[in-house]
Amino acid sequence: MVVTNMDEEAAEVEVLQSKLAKTADLTTKIQLSLQKLAASATNVEEAVKPIYAKTQTLTILSANIDATITAIDKIKKPLDVITLEEPTIRAGPQKVGLTEYLASLKRTNDGLSNIKATNLRSQQTAVTQITALLKTGSLELENLFRQTLAEESNAVEPLHYITKELPFPTFSSKTLNILAVLNEFLTSTLASACGLQSNATAIYTDLRGTYLSSTLSSLSQASITTAQRRAATPYDKGSNGIVIYIKALEAIFEAEWENICQLFPTSSWTRIYADVIKPAMTQFAHTVNEINSHVRANIITDCFLAYDVLESVHPTMSRLVSKTGEKEGFLEALKPIKFTATASFQEIIEDVKKKGAAIQTLPPDNGVLDFTINVMSRIRRLTDYKLTVTSLLVALGDKNWNRPDSASLPSNSAPMLFDITADGNQLLSNYLTDVIDTLIGQLEAKARMQIKKNATIAVFMINNVAYIESIVRKSELWGVMNSSTGNNNGARKIEAQRKKYVEMYLEGWKECAAYLMDVTYIKAGSKMSLSTKDKEAVKEKFKNFNTSFDELVQRHKQYTFPEKDVRMMLAKEISFIGPLYGRFHDKYKDIMRDKYIKYDRQTLDSTLASL
Repeated sequence: MVVTNMDEEAAEVEVLQSKLAKTADLTTKIQLSLQKLAASATNVEEAVKPIYAKTQTLTILSANIDATITAIDKIKKPLDVITLEEPTIRAGPQKVGLTEYLASLKRTNDGLSNIKATNLRSQQTAVTQITALLKTGSLELENLFRQTLAEESNAVEPLHYITKELPFPTFSSKTLNILAVLNEFLTSTLASACGLQSNATAIYTDLRGTYLSSTLSSLSQASITTAQRRAATPYDKGSNGIVIYIKALEAIFEAEWENICQLFPTSSWTRIYADVIKPAMTQFAHTVNEINSHVRANIITDCFLAYDVLESVHPTMSRLVSKTGEKEGFLEALKPIKFTATASFQEIIEDVKKKGAAIQTLPPDNGVLDFTINVMSRIRRLTDYKLTVTSLLVALGDKNWNRPDSASLPSNSAPMLFDITADGNQLLSNYLTDVIDTLIGQLEAKARMQIKKNATIAVFMINNVAYIESIVRKSELWGVMNSSTGNNNGARKIEAQRKKYVEMYLEGWKECAAYLMDVTYIKAGSKMSLSTKDKEAVKEKFKNFNTSFDELVQRHKQYTFPEKDVRMMLAKEISFIGPLYGRFHDKYKDIMRDKYIKYDRQTLDSTLASL
């Protein structure tokens, strides 16, 4: 059994050795195969290396070719803009529609920007061509801008809007939208891309400037005509066409300012507004110059027209300046007529002197001269322009109106304040007082030359001064001349002049009253007893009084007093004789015969009351 196991194991050993020998043989063959493969791999590597390197080179070349093709396509694509957009641009916005036209220009503009970004010299021709195309488009848009604006810029009838108190027309929403889009595209889009200078502002200035001047031209001419065709009478406030002209000018300028604010950027509002109104302001300056020439030739009657121009224009200017900031045009236009208005103060005083000296005869009834009436009518009109006159006088300075060169004083070059201050009111009062003093001085000089009796001179002067005082009290002159206190009160100065001539008139009555004065003293309770000499003296006093009194009464009743108040005032002043005569009469009535005493107390008082 043991032998059998050993044989089996020996057999297994032989089998294993046989397998081991096969494995060893196989290993040897594998090693040989690996050696052959290693040799083959070396040969393959040596063969593939050149091919791989070549492939890498070809890959890079292919990538470069693709990039080049892409770049060429990118450069070539903008050039297609000319072909694609030129028909639309040259057709114009009216044919293709504004929206499509602007889109086409934008695409062309973008193409130009892309070409410029390449910075290639070879693209200069394309840049030139596209820029020219954009210029064509810009001109088409400017033509559309001009056409659209022209449709809204036909002259209108200004009186229609002024008389009906309607605002002047502004652009409709549709027109404003079109103009705004065109202006924005021309000034921003095209200008920033190709450096094109937009003419939209110039077009606007030209068309709207013509519209303003054309609309206002009829009022300008009417202002000149109404000034030149007037009769030789003092100008009445508001009667010249300049008043309506200024109203229309302000209203249409405000409407134009609104248009500009809606259409243009804030930074350019004032500049464009100044350019637009320039033709209208030139026309306005011409109008004022023509009126000024007429005023200078007729300054005494028409200086009030100069005041009216200033008073109408300055408030308008102030309101427009607060909105627009533009005032130089107005200031320049008003310089000549302001100079004339300032010079008129001295001219008025000189005219009073000249015409006063030229008076040939005084009225037989010693009444009010036409000269006095005319002068007072003239200075009363000054208060119709109180704002203007006081402003001019403030600039002129107190008493400088007496200087021949008053209008040329440096102070007059300053802008007018147009604010009635206490100083301005006092200056006006001072000026009015000077004119009235000059008038009264001329009247008295003529009266003393042509009238012999002081009483008659006094009557003439009382009538004229009373008329002056009456005009002052019944008009706005009173508020001006009676506003201050003390020596500067013009109304009191006139009153003092009247009282001076009343005293002059009373001189004869006081001489008459002097006969009633005596130095005879009677003791209380004693009976009147006069010596023959004293009695004769009393008789003479009664006689002289009666003669003088009768003459004075007769003469007084012959005088004409146009103002009832003047007669009453003088009667009141003369009545001082009543108490004096009553005392004298009562003192001597018992010792004097009736033939010497013509008047008892009641009769004399009645006579005085009848005056």
